[in-house]
Amino acid sequence: MTAARHQSSAAHGASRRSASTRFYWFFSLIVAILIAFEAFLTSLPFADAIPDYAEALQQRQLDSYFQMIQLLITLATLVMGGITGFVINKGREIGLSGPQLRRVVASWILCAASLYFGYLAYQQVVWMLNHGFFNPYNPRVWIPTRGQFWSFLACVVVFADFVYVGLARTGPAPAEPT
Repeated sequence: MTAARHQSSAAHGASRRSASTRFYWFFSLIVAILIAFEAFLTSLPFADAIPDYAEALQQRQLDSYFQMIQLLITLATLVMGGITGFVINKGREIGLSGPQLRRVVASWILCAASLYFGYLAYQQVVWMLNHGFFNPYNPRVWIPTRGQFWSFLACVVVFADFVYVGLARTGPAPAEPT
């Protein structure tokens, strides 16, 4: 009997190590993809010059662009806090099922992707300004900007689904006696 328990616990430990190994391989793959994506962006050609008469217009474009990046970064951070708060409050009461946990992780990953794309877009604009031009439609800026927006939007949709399913699972709150 003791030998069977020892084999069972050894198999469980091996499966846990296997899951951990798969996670870190997957994580390493994601990091490699992000590095390759950034390398791809920095290899794109550029050939834009700022004409003298367009300086005021481009300054307004630049201000608007930075405000948009900052707003999406703030909103993604807020959603990450909302996800965490909901998980802490509801997860303690009812626990999280496998599908709910996958929704949480997907939403966190999408928020993190939005933050990463915002950082990347900001760095590309700083690079452009360092080279004396700004064009919001240049692929070095356009691609991460769209990535930031769409990953944020997907994050909100997955989070809303998580909240909806979580609230449907708990049901309406019972009325308090008066």
